[in-house]
This record gives sequence, C-alpha cells and structure tokens, in this order.
Amino acid sequence: MEWWGVRALQAVAEGSFVCEYAGEVLGFAEARRRIRAQAAQDPNYIIAVREHLHDGRLMETFVDPMYIGNVGRFLNHSCEPNLVMVPVRVDSMVPRLALFAAIDISAGEELCYDYSGRFRNVPPTEGEQKASEEGSVPRKPCFCGSQTCAAFLPWDGSLFPAADTQSQSCPELPGHT
Repeated sequence: MEWWGVRALQAVAEGSFVCEYAGEVLGFAEARRRIRAQAAQDPNYIIAVREHLHDGRLMETFVDPMYIGNVGRFLNHSCEPNLVMVPVRVDSMVPRLALFAAIDISAGEELCYDYSGRFRNVPPTEGEQKASEEGSVPRKPCFCGSQTCAAFLPWDGSLFPAADTQSQSCPELPGHT
C-alpha cells in the first residue's frame, strides 16, 4: 500500500499558519451521499466540523477535498499531532479550516493532525468510546506509531443512520473540531 504524506521543508515555529484544509463545502445530504458512495479502501476523507454556538445550536460544515483541494488533503492523522485545526471566518459564515503548528516542527518532520479534532489524545467522547468497544462500526487501523496511539482512526457515524453502521463498510470521517 502506498502512503502519502507531507513533510516540512524548513523548520516551522509553534503557532505558525501551515496551510488550509481546502475543499468543496457540502451540505449534510450531499456529504452523506458521497461518503456512502465510497468504498472502505478509498483514501478520500470528508471532514465534519461541528461548532457549538452560544445559543446552544450546533453548526455543521462538511468539507470534501476530493475534486477541489490543496496540500492539506495529504496530511495524515496522528494521535500525537504537531498541527491543530482551527475554523477561521473571513467575510463569510462558512469557516476556512486553518492548520497551525501546535509545537515547533523540525525540517523534514511529517506534518499531521488528529482527524477527530481532539488534540494530544484527549479522551474520546462517550459515543466514540461505546462504538469502539462494541465493535459495531468498521474501523480503519491507525498507523501513526505514537506512544499514545488509539489503534484505530477516529470514526464519525453522524452521516449514517444507526442501522447502517451495522452493515456498511464505511470510511472514517475526520473531524469533530
């Protein structure tokens, strides 16, 4: 299997902007349609970004880099990432997904972020933990090699009805930002 990834060409200081995770911004229905059309081995990841608003509402943004994207689509997951994703708004309610250096990064080091949106292996939510314990969802193994590796890539079942998670072979979705 061939692995893609991105390495820093020069040292990157903590807090520096690295790149945007760019792609098509999708509505829920289109994100669901596209993710259901993917095979388990497909390398494309639609990121689901959830932001909690001050009035208690939840704002969801789905970004698919498959057809329109940039170098951000080649960044790999790590349970001990050196990048952190931050939704940033510039003249729009639709966030741009900016990746910043979470630590000082050396030249030649692979750039990576946690697909779940957590940082430095913050414990998973109760739903994520339950799904992984029950084995009710198809999970892709994590190969990050970190000391605190969770063994599987983060999985977001929000685009699948509960009944589908039992029978579908679904790719993971990065993102609870």
